[in-house]
Formats: sequence, C-alpha cells, structure tokens
Amino acid sequence: MSQIKLKHSGGNGVIIAAPSSNPASDRTITLPSDADGTLARTIDVDYVKLQRATSGGGADNLIFDDLDVTNYKAFHFTAVFVPENDNIYPNFRFRTGGSSGADVSSAYYSYGHDVLFPSNQQSQASQGETRTEITLAPQIGNNTGNGEGLMINMKIFFADSSDNGASGQLANFVTWGYAIRNDAADFRGGHGSGIYSENTSTYPTGFKIYMENGVINAQSYALYGLRR
Repeated sequence: MSQIKLKHSGGNGVIIAAPSSNPASDRTITLPSDADGTLARTIDVDYVKLQRATSGGGADNLIFDDLDVTNYKAFHFTAVFVPENDNIYPNFRFRTGGSSGADVSSAYYSYGHDVLFPSNQQSQASQGETRTEITLAPQIGNNTGNGEGLMINMKIFFADSSDNGASGQLANFVTWGYAIRNDAADFRGGHGSGIYSENTSTYPTGFKIYMENGVINAQSYALYGLRR
C-alpha cells in the first residue's frame, strides 16, 4: 500500500495513505480553489447530513427506517411538501423494526401545537392525548398556484436502552415549527411538541410523516443526525 509522508521540521509528520482495499474506481479528493482551510476530523463532527431528496412528481409517505439511533440521539428534519389531496392533516409516527419497520401506532401519543394568524393577530390551538399519531399542523391544501403546502422544521428525539426506565418513557419526543398558506395565499405560522409515552420503554428506530389520506406529492427534504 503506497503512502506519502509530509514531515514537520521536528521530524514527525502526517501520512496520506492509499485505501486498505481496492476501491471500485479511482476516488478524487478535491481541495477548494477559492479559500484556505483545514481538513476536519470526522470524529469531531456531531451534526451530520444523512439524506437529501427532492421530487416534483407523485411520491408517497416520507418513511425513514433503520436509523442509527445508537450513535445519534436525535435527528433534525426539514421539509417542504404538497399533499395529493386537499384540506387534510399531516401526521407523524415513530417506527420500529429496523429496515423492515412498522409504525408505532398504540394510543400513547400526546401533542399540542398553536398556529398564528399574523394578518389579524389571532391564534388557534390544537392538542390531543391518547392518540395513535401526532398531528403536526392544521389541514393543508394542495393548490400549488397559491403556494399551499407545508413547510416544517423538526427535531426528533429517540429513547435508547441506556436510558433508565423513567427517562426512557419520556425520551421519544418531537418539537417542530411550521408554516402554511391557504388558497388565498394568507400566511400562517405555528409551533408544537409531542411525545410517545407508555408504561414501558419503547425504542423506535425510525419515523414517518404521512397524510391522513392520500400521499405526499411534490417534496424537498433533508435529514441530519445529532450524535449522542
């Protein structure tokens, strides 16, 4: 295995080594041409982009299974999307089962969110207990001409087997902020929080964003991991 050693004047140096196994094709490391910088150590990176996707056509529910909940305590999810159907609620559930995940749908969800109406200073609260899902926002529309749809920014926290019994029952929770517009292009902004809590600890490995009926059409999202 070939390598290059860049020596310091004191004698020690940094070794740039070839990969330990033969890659499928040549790999290239490109340095920026417009700025100086220092290579970061990946061990110090606690906020990591995991996925990004965008689609302007028909889609489905947004499902993320088999997440690395051993190394990541929480996930930052940001998305904009338009539902297939008009005037329906966007919902959230945790999932278990790894790559062959299934919804956590027992009636142990509780949530609350509040939407503000800037044009007339009104607000409207919504909440639920012993629910089988978390409702993220009021009903949203699908009129793309007037900018209907949902813009949401979420933090999703996962319980882990290292949590003790009491804290494990509280560790599956979400917080979020969102924005919507109605078919008259009137803006609405809101925020909320929710939890899945039962008498014994549950250790999810994924989550799902879905509509009460129909699917999600146009979408753009990114998912980031926050290390434990």
